[in-house]
Order: sequence, then structure tokens, then C-alpha cells
Amino acid sequence: MEFKDFSLAFSQTKVGRFAKDLAEGRIMMTVCRGCGKKYYPPRADCSHCMGSEMEWKPIKGEGSLVTFTKIYVPPEHFALRQPLMPFSTVQFEPCPIGILEVEEGLRIMGWMPKMEIQKIRVGMKLKASPQILPDGKVTIVLEAM
Repeated sequence: MEFKDFSLAFSQTKVGRFAKDLAEGRIMMTVCRGCGKKYYPPRADCSHCMGSEMEWKPIKGEGSLVTFTKIYVPPEHFALRQPLMPFSTVQFEPCPIGILEVEEGLRIMGWMPKMEIQKIRVGMKLKASPQILPDGKVTIVLEAM
């Protein structure tokens, strides 16, 4: 899997392994071998000690919801189709996204397409997991544990 399958903004990156691991069901972080600083999303270089010796480690993905919002015009693959409105071919329902704090303060952003917006609460326990979408792109989804 290429990194462009995770992000449309980049075609080349020093951390291309990130998308490959997501496609294989793993969320990874990097840890600097020089100073021990942890990074998510993964980085190839440490901004703390300026080292380039990074080790890849899996993230468990379980944590507490720090914040969330809703996107009113989500990508097609997250659109929940609603009855048509006049002069419109489709009406989208807002799709929630959130930020989950996991081990040692690392934060993971993900979609919450299976959760009702009215039931989402800051502090709730969720699990982040990779998901391959129908269009072949890979993303991270947050779900109740």
C-alpha cells in the first residue's frame, strides 16, 4: 500500500510504512532511540534531540475521547445517504470525528461513523482501529469498546 492511499496530500514520505501498517491492521508510532520521545503520527526524525534513529512500535489504540466535532460534508465513503431534498442529488448527514488520547499522551484522530452524535461524550472509552474503505483508501475509525 502506498502512502497516497492514506493521504491525498502526499505522494512521497519518509514514513510510508505508516499506511502499509494501517492496511495490515496496525496503528504504529515511532520512538527515538536517542532520547526515547514517542511520536504519533510516526516521524522519521526526532524534533527533541534531532536524531534520526527511530524505532517503530505498535499502539494499543484504546483510550479516552479528548474532543470531537462533526463534519457536515464528509467524503463520499462516510456519507450517510438521506432522502433527497429539492434541487439536490444527495443530502449528507454530519459525520463525527474525534481525538482519542492513548498511551503516554499520544493522540489519534479518527472517524466515528457508527456512533450517534447525541451519545458521544468527552471522556468516553473508545478504541482506534484501521479500516480499509470501499474506495481502497485506509483510515482510522474510533468505536466504543
